[in-house]
Amino acid sequence: MIRRAQRAGFTRAGFTLAEVAVTIVIVGTMLIYLLQGLNGTKLLAAQTRNNKLSRELALQKLGQVGSGLYQEDIDKGLVGSFADEGYPDFTFEVVVGDEVFSDQDDVQNDRFDSWHPPNSTRDEQQDPNEEPVEKPFEKVKIRVTSPKIQEFSNQLTLEQWYPWAQVYGVKEEDQKDQAGQPGAANPSGTGGSQPTGNGVKQP
Repeated sequence: MIRRAQRAGFTRAGFTLAEVAVTIVIVGTMLIYLLQGLNGTKLLAAQTRNNKLSRELALQKLGQVGSGLYQEDIDKGLVGSFADEGYPDFTFEVVVGDEVFSDQDDVQNDRFDSWHPPNSTRDEQQDPNEEPVEKPFEKVKIRVTSPKIQEFSNQLTLEQWYPWAQVYGVKEEDQKDQAGQPGAANPSGTGGSQPTGNGVKQP
């Protein structure tokens, strides 16, 4: 009788095959959700890194445009990659004024621009080879494209305004006009204060 009672108690203390199977299913499901969460966190971290890097590269390129580095080619638009900076997978496109990016040629810009009034036909009548009409400031837009990560957007667009001369430079005729204007230097010796024989300056 005692042995039977001990054997029965020992049997009740164990796990059945069904209980083990249910436990395995629960643990496996938890592991799947855990791995999915970790994978999503990694993807989000990579996307955040790409966005931050894209912004830094965009600001760097805008700074180069504002410093006059691309004055000769800026009116034609700029396209390239950041391979020189060590990021060949990151590309950029720069446009100025009312120009749009290459894949947005069929998109109409309905935003009001004080330099380009609505219903204006200036763009239709302007010669493509004609130089842009000078304005106090020019709008410069850049779009940086980073490697694609699943459903996340991989494009970042920034916009900046710069003085016209910083973007396009000063025209040769304007430089000649500025050189011809009277300045601080007075090579002809007329005007200003003149020294007398005793070393005292008189007006």
